[in-house]
Amino acid sequence: MSQAKPSRVIIPFEDVDFSRLKIEECKENEYSKYQLLSLPKYEHADGQLTMLYLKTPLLDFNIGGFPPAKDKEGNELFKDDSERAKWRCYLGDNSEEQKILKKVQEFQEKLIKDKASIVGKKDEKKFELENLIGETTNKEGETMSYIRFNFRTEIPTNTMSTKFFLRKDGVDEEMVIKTPKDFEDKFRRGQFRYRMIVSLSKVWRQKKTPGKYGATFKVEQMQIEMREDVNTMISKNLFAKSQFDDDVVIEKVSEMDLNIEPDEDDDVPEEKVIEDVEEEEEEEEEIKPAKKGSSTAVKVTATKAVSRKKATA
Repeated sequence: MSQAKPSRVIIPFEDVDFSRLKIEECKENEYSKYQLLSLPKYEHADGQLTMLYLKTPLLDFNIGGFPPAKDKEGNELFKDDSERAKWRCYLGDNSEEQKILKKVQEFQEKLIKDKASIVGKKDEKKFELENLIGETTNKEGETMSYIRFNFRTEIPTNTMSTKFFLRKDGVDEEMVIKTPKDFEDKFRRGQFRYRMIVSLSKVWRQKKTPGKYGATFKVEQMQIEMREDVNTMISKNLFAKSQFDDDVVIEKVSEMDLNIEPDEDDDVPEEKVIEDVEEEEEEEEEIKPAKKGSSTAVKVTATKAVSRKKATA
């Protein structure tokens, strides 16, 4: 008996061949009020046509993520927390991140090449591609490239339907995360690495002319692995309360059963700084064009201010 073909095939990001992607002209649809849509299909080696699903390599989470809920003055930036269900994925110089950047550059070039067939020949000159790759500058003046992925959300409830899994001892345990705040309450930058399975959910063009056209990636699943090399949380938990009783400190350290080698100096390696990382203020803005083929390293530095109360007699 012949086995049925799988309903979807997940491809590692580095292996995708965007020349196999079939994109029809964007048309009217019942789901979008302001956009015409096309649902692209990927032709596999056996001729099977499916929605395109991509799997990222394991990525560090030191910068980016959800946009902030408030600005520097404490003002709310979004009416509802569900509006923050977007993930900004920064890409540095390491080889795994560069593979993603290279493939998205290839896809962007295809969208430019196929512009007439996507927006319609008569409207070709009226539309401009909304860039998939953006660039921003950090506080050190360094340029950083990023790609934005959207989480799946349920329209009636405004909650995220993306599946989240926490990997423990090689086993994935599903977690209930419905909002960006749920995620941020559980995880902080620097504490974990992650993988994603993303879909190319649509290619779109705005109904108004002149306007933009582009593509949207949706996060179907996210797998989280806590970093074993992060030890600064130990200090955070240990010194959350007054520990001037030496016996208490010794007892707590003994209970933790840790193997931590003392630092030779006071400089903590950047990859271990998690509590000290300053939250990046990044409002949602239109993605600016990235330089073709550019690769930039993401450097995160931070300092922590320690308040000291003056002793009283």
